[in-house]
Amino acid sequence: MNEFVAYLNSVNNIGGNTTGSLAEAQVKSQYYERMEVDRQLSNYVAETVKSKNYKAFILTGHAGDGKTSILVQVLKKLGYLNPGEGLDREKEYKDFYYVKDMSEIPEDHQVKILTKALSSIKRDKSSLLISNTGPLLRAFTVLEENNKREKGEVFSTEDQILLQSTLLSQLDKNEDHEVEIAGYQFLLINIARVDNVLFAPKILKHMIDESLWTACGTCECKDRCPILNNQRLVAKQYDRVSTFVEHYYRYLFENDKRMTIRQMVGQLSYAITGNLTCNQVATKYLKEPFFNYNFANLFFGCYGLDEKREVTQIKGIEQIRILGIDKTALDVDYRLFVNHDLSFFTPEIQKELEGLNNKYRQHYQFASEDQEISPSERKIEMKFRRAIRRFYLMYSLCDNSSMEGLLNQVFGANYTEYCKLISKKQPKHVLRNLQSTIFQALYIKNTGSVPDGIMELPLTLRREDDVFQNVMLVLGRVNKGDLEVMQLPASNPFEDYPDKQIVALKLEDDVFRLSLPMVNYFQELISGAIASNNNPALTHGIATLDALLLDHFSDSLPESEEDCEIRVIINTTSGQEIETISLSDNHLNVW
Repeated sequence: MNEFVAYLNSVNNIGGNTTGSLAEAQVKSQYYERMEVDRQLSNYVAETVKSKNYKAFILTGHAGDGKTSILVQVLKKLGYLNPGEGLDREKEYKDFYYVKDMSEIPEDHQVKILTKALSSIKRDKSSLLISNTGPLLRAFTVLEENNKREKGEVFSTEDQILLQSTLLSQLDKNEDHEVEIAGYQFLLINIARVDNVLFAPKILKHMIDESLWTACGTCECKDRCPILNNQRLVAKQYDRVSTFVEHYYRYLFENDKRMTIRQMVGQLSYAITGNLTCNQVATKYLKEPFFNYNFANLFFGCYGLDEKREVTQIKGIEQIRILGIDKTALDVDYRLFVNHDLSFFTPEIQKELEGLNNKYRQHYQFASEDQEISPSERKIEMKFRRAIRRFYLMYSLCDNSSMEGLLNQVFGANYTEYCKLISKKQPKHVLRNLQSTIFQALYIKNTGSVPDGIMELPLTLRREDDVFQNVMLVLGRVNKGDLEVMQLPASNPFEDYPDKQIVALKLEDDVFRLSLPMVNYFQELISGAIASNNNPALTHGIATLDALLLDHFSDSLPESEEDCEIRVIINTTSGQEIETISLSDNHLNVW
């Protein structure tokens, strides 16, 4: 019996025992420190105390983002929390004050608690207050209203809107700048905006640590235990498995479907155990355990060939189902399903798949009508192909070049290039290539044709569909050189991603962030795909970029009614022409 297996089962929301996923229970668990991943923010907060450079911190974010874990790390670094010791609702030390969760405090006491945290600097202390966004906005509103009243001023509706705008803007930007409200200065940090993708491989590495599985070495079920088999397979191919896991979470993050740490822990723990207990392994007959309960299947929420319904409670599994990653045709499909080539896998995985291959595969040959594959057999064949793809995605023996190709097939043609752009500084020619792609895509979007050497982008007024008129009004023009692609450092004292870059398009004094969906959209436009209404984040980005381009590069308005001049772009059989039309003295002039 391995108690760590029970712990893993307690940190997802499939079974009845999910208490291990709660922060309060985690702190007291004997496995908490073994699973813990050090956060840069905890180092930053602890350093303000040690250096006596006291600051007031307010931390907000989604449930499961690790807010309580950061507080625990701060207390440990300061020597204020012993192993297994729980947290109080609020507590004050000689140089540090914390509030575990202001949302748990009665509403009529929240302003008092907030004031105490904000004024900690005057008492030679740093403070860390954790709160949900709603109670935080409400408490600040009351605090500012009281402050205005003490000064004999009126707290107007405009004041309230400005206050909330200031707070929400900081939560969105998440910059390392102090905010001042009601005379108090503090750092407001939205942990939901911190990139946490790099924690996934670290968490997985902690889960498969050999020291946590020593109890399994003397178990009589060790040779038939799918849980231990998963630990061994993942440990043997950790670099390969963690690469796919990390990029899956990266793809979600870049598409505004960020996973919290708790959600990642839930999916990874389920992928190892399948929610099986040691007692179930010992007392029940498990059919084809090393395949049905394999990490590759469980990560996708599958039991062998079949999808399990109840596991979509795990967000990572729900999203991977929506994406249909294992339905994506791969370049190696012919070798896998026609040649039945399993040389992509290690010997133990080959052995497992060979028997299943003989059981489920259909032999490709010309057959008479009475030998045709039945619909049910064809359905099983399709399910088997998806299973083999899951194993290929998770375990295949790929070199770096092959791995990049595989990731691009699954996550989009520009995926790995985008990952390079956000991970470190790139040569200027890479940025120039992206600039050319964006210019060409925008030209196609605005005019319906390829620029073909043209260096000026017309901003057109056209129908909001895929049909381009023969004549379109030109609202402005952008020189190609005005569209500068740049990388900006995204690091701050509480960011856990070293050297992370923001890819952006500079438009005079504005900077427009280029997301992965936007970069894919530009490339798809050039390739001929122009549909964009299936991704709200993408359509919002497109609309924002269009507005920024018009704001900076639209043609100036006429100085008077007599000075009426417009430009139109005309599609002709010999190409596109831009004509200027003016109206003067009841005459229409075109040139």
